[in-house]
Amino acid sequence: MRTPFVFTSCIALFMTACSSSIPYEEREEIRQSIDDESEQLIEELAEVYPEIHAQLEEAEGYATGVMSNIKVPLVGGGTGIGAVYNNVDDSTTYIDLYRYDVGAGLGLSSYRMISVLDTPENLEKFSEGFSESSWGTDWNISASGIETEQVYYLEDSEIPTYLVFESSASAVGSARLMSVSVNEELTETGVGNAKFANHESDGDESHPKWDRTLPFFAQDVVDKGFSLPLPFGISILYAETRQDMTITNLEAGMSFIDRDHTTMPIEFVTFDDNYSHSKTPQLKIDAWVFPFMNVFATVGKVNGMAHVEFDMDGTTFVDNLPLPCVGPDQSKLCGLDGKTQRIPLDVDLDGWNYTVGATFAAGWQDYFLAIPVSVSYIDMKNARAEELVISVSPRIGKQIPLKDTSSVDVYVGVSYLDSNLTIHGEHYFKNVPGLEGEHIDYKIEQENIDKWMGLVGASYNFNRSWAIQAEYGQNGSDKRQFVSSLTHRF
Repeated sequence: MRTPFVFTSCIALFMTACSSSIPYEEREEIRQSIDDESEQLIEELAEVYPEIHAQLEEAEGYATGVMSNIKVPLVGGGTGIGAVYNNVDDSTTYIDLYRYDVGAGLGLSSYRMISVLDTPENLEKFSEGFSESSWGTDWNISASGIETEQVYYLEDSEIPTYLVFESSASAVGSARLMSVSVNEELTETGVGNAKFANHESDGDESHPKWDRTLPFFAQDVVDKGFSLPLPFGISILYAETRQDMTITNLEAGMSFIDRDHTTMPIEFVTFDDNYSHSKTPQLKIDAWVFPFMNVFATVGKVNGMAHVEFDMDGTTFVDNLPLPCVGPDQSKLCGLDGKTQRIPLDVDLDGWNYTVGATFAAGWQDYFLAIPVSVSYIDMKNARAEELVISVSPRIGKQIPLKDTSSVDVYVGVSYLDSNLTIHGEHYFKNVPGLEGEHIDYKIEQENIDKWMGLVGASYNFNRSWAIQAEYGQNGSDKRQFVSSLTHRF
């Protein structure tokens, strides 16, 4: 008969293993405890079901686990830990077990289990992780110790399973969601909890085996004690930017003189009230091609406006025309001679944003350094405008581990952003005699005044696969930027 002490230590074991990232120096002891627990469970079950040894040997493999569940009137759940033993290649995958209940009833139970993985599909299912919903009922079982009525063989289930209840008091009818996921630390896959390559040890306590295509040279760095994030990511982003701009390189031409809309450089005076304001939802994909280099690309819809005000010198404009100020059309231009035209413009910026870039990053224990570099091209065909944006944003931060594999990242940094916006448009005359209804074709270039700004940000990492992030940057009161994202890694 199995002693209460062994069971109590097992429950403490899986609660420890599921609650946080497991240090290297503790992993071998936990793995050995799970293996010993599995062997002892098989021997205890063999007292009731002597055929279990042959059944497990003939199967593709088998999964073991220990679970603890609690159920209150409407909701409940449980956690556990276990292992998948592969009879084909003699490998072991350590797993985390989760159960979620919704329904009527009360319950408190602790049990151990063995699932017979009699097909390659079932072996792969448990080895890679899965989620599965079902409806079930639990009955009151109050005895303690290993007795016949406490041992069940679920022969009619999709996967033959043995259950051994250690203690139970329940009356539950509920919808259930069972989830099995690979315990990356105990299995030593090299996958870590951090967003970047993170140095966790000196590399001699363990021997992770990286089995993914990317990043290149991953095995070399995990051998040195680094853990790596999942290699691929897809994100939904929202960015809003407001920044003051300065105007350069005004060119203008009269459409009724030059039917080809040729423009020429014109002297002008710019004003301080020039700015751009844009809102951009984006879709981003990324991949770690090297352990310390992530490449990414985004596409997004731009919605915004550019406000422009400048004075154009009419005399310079007239003097530089290819034709003299004579004739029925040309004589209209005389109205500009000696005058200064104030031109205020609000240009709608609606188009598409295309970005490519790379992030160079690494971490040491719970600290990290990341340097994203990107180039964006913004095409606003309806507004006849286009923009080129170059951005570099070094930041340094700290990861704060929470329960399970969740964590919070906080960071500070600076951002360099060089934005060049070229706008093509028309300006219609309103107060120049003889030129009412006529217009000038123009081209101007806007460039952001403040290239640098400070930034702060944080992200909540639900687990290795899902994270949300928010970042705010500012330079005085003239430049502000807000970026948020939802990311899934796989």
